[in-house]
Amino acid sequence: MKSQLAFTLIGQLLKWDDAKFAEEFRELQLMISHKYDEYQGFEPATRFHVALLNWLSQFPDIEKRLTAYQIVKDRLIFISQREMNHLVSLFMPIAERMARKKVAYELGIPFYETWSDEQAIGRLKALERRTLYVGLSDGAKMDVFRRYNEGTVSNEQVVAFSEIGDDKWKDLQNELQKDMCRSGPPDKRDATFEIVCLIDDFSGSGASLIRYDDKELKWKGKVAKFHKANRFRKDTFLSANCRIHVHHHLASSKASKQIEADLKKFKVDNPEFEYTSSFSYVLPDDIVINENDSDKKLVALLQDWYDKGIEDEHTKSDIWFGYKQCGLPLILEHNTPNNSLALLWASSSKDDAKPFMKPLFSRRKRHSSHG
Repeated sequence: MKSQLAFTLIGQLLKWDDAKFAEEFRELQLMISHKYDEYQGFEPATRFHVALLNWLSQFPDIEKRLTAYQIVKDRLIFISQREMNHLVSLFMPIAERMARKKVAYELGIPFYETWSDEQAIGRLKALERRTLYVGLSDGAKMDVFRRYNEGTVSNEQVVAFSEIGDDKWKDLQNELQKDMCRSGPPDKRDATFEIVCLIDDFSGSGASLIRYDDKELKWKGKVAKFHKANRFRKDTFLSANCRIHVHHHLASSKASKQIEADLKKFKVDNPEFEYTSSFSYVLPDDIVINENDSDKKLVALLQDWYDKGIEDEHTKSDIWFGYKQCGLPLILEHNTPNNSLALLWASSSKDDAKPFMKPLFSRRKRHSSHG
């Protein structure tokens, strides 16, 4: 469908007059060209204007259509590929600052002296090489991270997935030992990793990273899995004082607080490693849409235009504000988080669903359903 025809039909659905159509067309076309058409979840040859037309057409009356359209115009946050890559680029300065703080503490010197103190410079160089960077999902952008840090981080320090077998650990250690030998004969114990950075693109609730299951009385999530798989590698591949540094390129305010709190609790139960967390950017609280939102028509639409058939064992029930009721009007260029408003991504599976939900940004489920 040609864009002009789609816009004409959208204007008819929303009952725009010519002046209103011209105004809205300019603003919407700008966002479509710069952002929305980038979305990787669209079918081949499909563009945003077609998705918007189909999405608005599901609502039976003009009031609901206008309310839905206002989400797109006033509340939607779309993180483009360029913006996500920028967030990826912000990680290394964060990691470097943490490393300098660690070295300053070890040597008992002020932070600023780590740039001039010879012992600190040598220690930082060794620590830089004894850091491993591990992707927690296919959205972690490890390829982008590697390109941004070419010459600083070697390929042998970057692992795309967190399930690392014995052979891979041996390869990583052998390459580490070779590099350290070039700097002088190292102690065999030095060929271990002091810092492991677990990297992911986004967290909406923190649940996929770390959570305590009250029914099974145990910790779950990506950190718990990594700990279980690698705690016995301490003193062989991982140093005695190994720190697990968890980093997200983007997170909700709720997730950032939850992750920091849960990592502290997890450390108490599992003292083998130290834990720290960081974020390239934390979304502000005021973007969240919940039942206390000032736009009561929007809240009513989100709750009323909802098909319980979209729920599963992972999402639980009543997720009109998204998984864990995070209430995020958020779209990432490569996928839509399930923490986002269900109205944006949900698709009814049964033909007789009432109402039958159509997505604006179709969501692809990952191996983990938690956000």
